[in-house]
Amino acid sequence: MASVLNHGGRALAFARERNLDYRDVLDFSANINPLGPSPKAIAALQESLDTIAVYPEEMPTRFVRCLSNELGAPADHILTGNGATELIYFWLRTTRPQSATLIVPAFMEYRRALESAGAAVTVTALRPEDHFRLPIIQPVSDVVILTNPNNPTGAYVPPEPLLDWLGQISGSTQILLDEAFIEFTGQPSMVRYIGKFPNLWVLRSMTKFYAIPGLRLGYLVGEGVPSLTQSREPWQVNNLAEIAGIASLADRSYQEATLQLVQRERIWLWKQLQGLAHVRGFPTAANFFFARCDTHRMLDELIAALAEQHILIRDCRGIEGVDGSCGSCFRFAIKKREENMRLLNYLRRI
Repeated sequence: MASVLNHGGRALAFARERNLDYRDVLDFSANINPLGPSPKAIAALQESLDTIAVYPEEMPTRFVRCLSNELGAPADHILTGNGATELIYFWLRTTRPQSATLIVPAFMEYRRALESAGAAVTVTALRPEDHFRLPIIQPVSDVVILTNPNNPTGAYVPPEPLLDWLGQISGSTQILLDEAFIEFTGQPSMVRYIGKFPNLWVLRSMTKFYAIPGLRLGYLVGEGVPSLTQSREPWQVNNLAEIAGIASLADRSYQEATLQLVQRERIWLWKQLQGLAHVRGFPTAANFFFARCDTHRMLDELIAALAEQHILIRDCRGIEGVDGSCGSCFRFAIKKREENMRLLNYLRRI
C-alpha cells in the first residue's frame, strides 16, 4: 500500500486531532484564494443541491464549453478531471513514459505518479543562487515536467524565456506544464501556444484561484487530448463541481477582486519580510511565499509555536529539491491583512 505523502492543507485533520472546529484553524499551509469561493459559485451550489440525486454526464460538456470559450482552445483539446492530481496520474498512466525529467522543487505527487507509471525519473533542481532559472534539459527524456509558477518557491518564468526553453526541447519529448497558480500572476496561460508546440500539455486547477478544493476540479489542455479520451473513465466530474466551475469562470468581479487583494498583500508582505532578522523570503509571483529560517531548530520552534495558536504553515523540508541553501524552508499562503499580520508577529519573534 502506498504511503500517504505529507501535503499542506491539513486543517480538517489538525482540527479533528485537537477536537477543534476547522474554522478556528488559520491555515497558511494551503494556497487557496483568501476570499474563499466565488459568491456566484456559492449561490449556484445552493440552488443545485438536488442534483446530487442525478447522475452527472459522463463528460461535463457544459463546463468544457465554458473552458473552450475562456481559453480560446478547441473543446476536443480539453480534458477535465477530479482535480489536477487525478489528471497527473491518468495522463502518466495512459502515456506510460519510460523516462522522465522532473524539475524540482515540485508537487510531491509527481514523483509517485511517475514511478507508478514505471518511468525512470531524473531530477533537475532549480537553485536560489541561480534565481531559480530554467535548466537546459539534457539528455532527452520521454517526458519533462515543469511547474510555472513553481510550487513551493513561487518563482515565475515569463512567456518569452519559457518559449525559448520549450523550443530547445525535442519535439519527441512530451512537456507537461503545470499552471496551477497561473491566475494569481495576472499573466496569460501558455495554452495559447499549444498549436505551436504539439508536444505541450498544460495542466490547470480550479482549486487554488477559485477556492474549491473540496469539490476537486481540474483540466488538461493539449492537441493530444483526443487520443486520451477513449481510455478515460466516465463521471470524473460530479454535478456540483461542474456547476461551481461554470459559475466561478463567469464571476469577473470576483476574479478582479482576488488579483487586487493578492497583489496588494504580496507587495506588503515582501516589504515586511525584508525587515526580519532570522527569516529570509524569496520573491514570488504566486499567492504564497517561500521562506527560510536560519536554522532547522528555529523552524521547528516556529511550527510548534504556531500550532499552539492553531496556525499552520507548510514545512518544505520533505520536498525533493529543497535542500542545501533552502534546507530549513517553509511556505505560507497570502491571506487578508489581519491574518497576514498574525503570522508576521510570530516571524518577528524568531
